[in-house]
Amino acid sequence: MRITKRSKPGGHALFLRLLVPNLLFLLLPLLVGWVIYNQTLEEMEKDATANHRNMLEQSRDILDRRLAELASIAMQLANDTRIMQFQHVTEPFQGSNVNRILETRKSLGNYSLTNSFIFNYFVLYKNSDIVLAENSTYKLADFYGQFRYDQMDPDSWKQMLVGVYHQRDVLPARPATFNGTAYELVTYVHSLGYPGYPQGAVVITVDNREIQKLLGALQLSGGGWATVIDDAGETISSTASATTASRIDRSKLPGKQGSMLQTIGDQRMMVTYTTSSYNGWTYVVAQPASVVLKKVLYIKNITFTMAFVFLALGLLIAYSLAYRNSRPLRTIMETIVDRMDGEAYSGRDAYRFIRESVSRLIDHHRELQDKMQKQAPFLQAALFERLLKGDMMSAKDTPLLLQHVGIETAGNGFAVAIVQLRGYDGGLDRTRLEELDVKRVRIKDVLQSEYHGTIYWHDAAEDQIAILFTSAKAVPETGLPSMLARVRETIERQANVPICIALGKAYDELLDVSRSYEEARLVLDYLTWRNLSGFMEFGELPQEQSGYFYPPDLEIRLGHLAKAGEREAVDTLLEELYRINFEERRLTIPMLQLFANELLGTVVKLMPQVQLDERTAMERMKPFSADAASYDGLKKMYAALVGLFGQICGIVNDHKKSQNVELLEQIVALLHESFADADVCLDAVADRLGISKGYLSQFFKEQTGVNFSDYVEDLRMTEAKKLLLQTGLPVYEIALRVGYGSSNTFCRAFKRLNGVSATAFRGSSDEGKPFLYK
Repeated sequence: MRITKRSKPGGHALFLRLLVPNLLFLLLPLLVGWVIYNQTLEEMEKDATANHRNMLEQSRDILDRRLAELASIAMQLANDTRIMQFQHVTEPFQGSNVNRILETRKSLGNYSLTNSFIFNYFVLYKNSDIVLAENSTYKLADFYGQFRYDQMDPDSWKQMLVGVYHQRDVLPARPATFNGTAYELVTYVHSLGYPGYPQGAVVITVDNREIQKLLGALQLSGGGWATVIDDAGETISSTASATTASRIDRSKLPGKQGSMLQTIGDQRMMVTYTTSSYNGWTYVVAQPASVVLKKVLYIKNITFTMAFVFLALGLLIAYSLAYRNSRPLRTIMETIVDRMDGEAYSGRDAYRFIRESVSRLIDHHRELQDKMQKQAPFLQAALFERLLKGDMMSAKDTPLLLQHVGIETAGNGFAVAIVQLRGYDGGLDRTRLEELDVKRVRIKDVLQSEYHGTIYWHDAAEDQIAILFTSAKAVPETGLPSMLARVRETIERQANVPICIALGKAYDELLDVSRSYEEARLVLDYLTWRNLSGFMEFGELPQEQSGYFYPPDLEIRLGHLAKAGEREAVDTLLEELYRINFEERRLTIPMLQLFANELLGTVVKLMPQVQLDERTAMERMKPFSADAASYDGLKKMYAALVGLFGQICGIVNDHKKSQNVELLEQIVALLHESFADADVCLDAVADRLGISKGYLSQFFKEQTGVNFSDYVEDLRMTEAKKLLLQTGLPVYEIALRVGYGSSNTFCRAFKRLNGVSATAFRGSSDEGKPFLYK
């Protein structure tokens, strides 16, 4: 799907609209001298800390770029085909795997020569226990002898790196020994494999002295110090001792950046901090307040003659406030223009544009709801029929599906009754069909007036109505039959047509509705065979004890449940069959043999459908053939059949798990192959794979921990950075090559994800400051 070019929302008028009220508001303090005095002091404090903040932000930006380079190197290594394929090797020094080690090591390159920030790096594999370093290959135990963290045994060392899944994690600086020399290292770890199933890790270490050297350039005089805290509150690196650095509580620093006075130890310190938009780390500089605020303390002696100075500062503040407040509105307008199928913004009233766009969105939502409501009766009828026929297989999902179409199932007992209008056996024509429609409406009206609980009905045939009672056990035992008898009398009196009503037993479980429906059908067949009208319950049906109970509908339902892997539901149904045929009916041995053989036939029919050989069932049942002439032998035979059904369910569930892995590999391969196509999106990939886009989105997020759109965007940005660094292609052509429909959309996305424009990214490389892409 191509992205249509739209005009970029203008922000000048919006900026002025926000700036003017701020200016008017800031002019008021000129009338009050003490406000001017306080504001002057505040602004001078800001000026005093501005230099420290600017230098801190410069240090932050430099370190962010360094970390981005590490992330880019790690992603290149993790996405390298040879490195990814070697993670499944368990015997690295056998056969052709030795050559594969040499080939895989070629992927490591020589990044430490081009990046002085890197101390060393290596790839550690969990399954093979080998480490691929820049210049050599080691067994894990041998490599631990050369590189280890102090006070950490080999198992803890391995567990920390490959025992858990790391997604671009940076571990705090800690003492380590490399080739017999002590260092303090910061460790960057990116795992191989999938979330929850780490197969190895790409590890890059940085000498903490490099970071301390960067922080030491902040002019930390008079006992000042600097520290870096990650988003979890742990100290990554610090120029102070661990005890001193730990006294900084990030939760007490409001906002993402600023300056404030704090008492640290027994000294009053000015704490300046800023938060990185790249990784959420907080960079903190603490200096004695007497050093930082020396000028501010002097300015306190200046009188109210600074009113004009404050006015100039007020103008700057108003400008910054207007700019800051206009940015979210501009972002909303750009999002509306880019992602909603509406007209491009060309007016001057931004609020009106947003209001009209949101109104259109609400109207479209209501229109969609109206269409869904029109389709609801058809969907309700389809799900109702599946419930009655026993095609619903999941006890967990069935109530949600029915509730979605307006059928509430939170009742006390479920029972089904069938109402049949007699006298329409001779065929139907248009007149008789219209007559049946009227009579069905009358029957439903009578049911609503007579029964005060919750009921649902379904037109099972032109002359039959199936009625579902969801609170069948909440009324007295005689309440439901009495109500149905009254309904029959009222209908026959008003419609002057004989009817018969058949009622099945009430059950606690929703999936047993099909059993109640089948019982009602048996009663209805009996009434039809006897040519009787009136009302009859299943309990009043004459019991024929000479035959076994295994109706075709029940066999079909049992097969559906087994093929769906619903082990619990299958066991429940088999226990019910055992209770009826072995305990209640007390059948003869020959009749039980027929029942067991028919159940075996069901198993044999299911086995080819789950790739099982029919001979498996025969071999398993063979030991019980000789004992089939006794009740004990038949019970053992039945237990073996239950085991075969359990085996079928287990195979189905195992097959589902293997399909998930195969599907994820197909999705990732497809995205890597076609991400440069502008038509690649959630809908297109779902159509290509033959699955719904909702399932694809949820499945991809569960398996990888990353949103589908973010993954595609990351692939495109990686390729774009490569083209920016290695080619001289113009930006608009690079945008088209990596799958963006316009250069404007590409540039906005590039700036949002990387913090710099595409042109600045390429320019920084030309100046000798290479950006390594993620």
